[in-house]
Amino acid sequence: MLSRQVQPERRRGTRCSRLAIIVAGLLLTAAQTTTAAAAAPAQPAAAPAQPAAATARERAAEHYAKARAFYERRDWSRSLAEYLASRQLYASWAATSGAALCLTQLGRHDEALEMFEALLRDFGDRLPAAAKEAAQRQLDELRQLVGILEVDGAEPGAMIVVDGRHRGEAPLPAPLRLTSGSHWVRVFKEGFEPLEQRIEVAGDRLVRVRARMRPLARMGRLRVAEKEGRPVEVVVDGNVVARAPWEGLLAPGEHTVALRGEGRVGTPPVQVEVEADRIVPLTLSAEDLAASLRVEPVPVNATVAIDGVTVGRGLWEGRLRAGAHRVEIAAPGFLPESRRLMLGRDHTQVASVTLERDPSSPFWRRPARPARFVVEAVTGAVLVPSFGGGVAGTCIRGCEASLGTGGSAVLQAGYELGMGLGLGVTAGYLAAAQDLHGRAMEVTPVGLPPNPGTVDDRLALRGALLGGWIGFTPPLDARMALHFRLGAGLIAGTLLDERTSGAFRASNGATYELAPFLQRHTARFFHATPEVRIGLPIHRHIELSAGIAVPVLFDLREPAWDATQAVPAGDDGRGTFPVESLAGSVLVTIVPGIGARYEFY
Repeated sequence: MLSRQVQPERRRGTRCSRLAIIVAGLLLTAAQTTTAAAAAPAQPAAAPAQPAAATARERAAEHYAKARAFYERRDWSRSLAEYLASRQLYASWAATSGAALCLTQLGRHDEALEMFEALLRDFGDRLPAAAKEAAQRQLDELRQLVGILEVDGAEPGAMIVVDGRHRGEAPLPAPLRLTSGSHWVRVFKEGFEPLEQRIEVAGDRLVRVRARMRPLARMGRLRVAEKEGRPVEVVVDGNVVARAPWEGLLAPGEHTVALRGEGRVGTPPVQVEVEADRIVPLTLSAEDLAASLRVEPVPVNATVAIDGVTVGRGLWEGRLRAGAHRVEIAAPGFLPESRRLMLGRDHTQVASVTLERDPSSPFWRRPARPARFVVEAVTGAVLVPSFGGGVAGTCIRGCEASLGTGGSAVLQAGYELGMGLGLGVTAGYLAAAQDLHGRAMEVTPVGLPPNPGTVDDRLALRGALLGGWIGFTPPLDARMALHFRLGAGLIAGTLLDERTSGAFRASNGATYELAPFLQRHTARFFHATPEVRIGLPIHRHIELSAGIAVPVLFDLREPAWDATQAVPAGDDGRGTFPVESLAGSVLVTIVPGIGARYEFY
């Protein structure tokens, strides 16, 4: 949203580093003496002083004094305007260094870099050694905050504008340097469709824009003149196209036009409708525009309108009449902002506008994807709190039961509709085992009372699973996916009980131990498996995921220990273990896992 008050001194970008503070101290302190000398009246010499030059130097010194005052109050924008005015009247290293430091504080690192380079190029031999070294070190730091932009394929002579600032014509003699962050690029040439593109620039990295421009299929003509014939430039949609009078071809529709002359001469922007195959005349009267405004919107592709006239997208800077103005900012997916500003004479005001997201806007919803086939492979760890039944379910007093553990591997394939609903088939393998120690047990000899003792059991389930699933993938941010799934099917395999004997006591009091016994039984389970997964797309078709499933197994065969198997009973001859179910009727498992998903259309 628009800041509650327009703050010219607002700092942008990174905070001024300690190095920048040192540079400021060295450069500006040394500059006071230089500027004072420049402002002093010229002493009589052999040749008479030029009055115009002296007047320019005095005016430059006045602007420099104002710039210093604003700088000390941390009013970077107004300080920069005064430094630039001083530099335009009388170029000095004092004003150049001051402007470079203000640009650094404002986060306009690409412009600061150019200004520091101008400082060393134009005044390097006059800088004190310490100030020169500090400026060179500041240059090194700024280069890490500036990226490179190349514009390829644009029509020769096409104008390249970045954030409302004209940066040259195609083909560019050299790549452009831009402050790291978001920028709005516009490539314009008469008779062609303009290209507009948002780019993200990283420090010390190259970004390339391919500006293939298409000729306009239908065109209209706009004829622009200044009423009194003053020498002014014609600015159309933020681009300087020629000096007035001008006539050129434009796409049918609304365009923004302004005139810009020397100093403060110009016109506020106006909107004009260009009609196909017609000439639209426009005559404007240049005037004195005593105020300046700089609008810095976030996001950078936001549309900026001043007094109801759309002046373009992204950063806008220009001259206006002093007095009240209304600034309106809008962007897709954001809540629009409108603010009334009061511009003072001879001042540059900066309006930093940050729009708030509109949560109800479909702009932030993940766009519906086309229907697609999906294949997903998932592997996980199987956790079983208890196998239950007559074995694990009786491990209570004096018995120790471990957490059942194992693993699974599942392959799922299916078809998902664009709305996110899907269905498919599942195939895989599951294995889990649980250990029981010191479980009370009896061996019943033939015709004698039971012999008490203890046993250790190892229960193991192994089986192949086959079934189907239905699922839903809600539309979310494209950077993340969320999948809900319910699977069902059969698990067919074996359920084992490997039983190792502890000590048993025969009817005569003698103790004996038994050799290990193993029973293997056919197992059939019906499973219902709710599952949720979070996916991270790494490619247009590939997604990595992590999630958790909770297979609930329903026993269909109820396998049990076979009591017909005889076991030695010490001095009592032979006996048998009692019949015990090896698993409960309902077996709950927990399976956290990771997977990879492939989609194709």
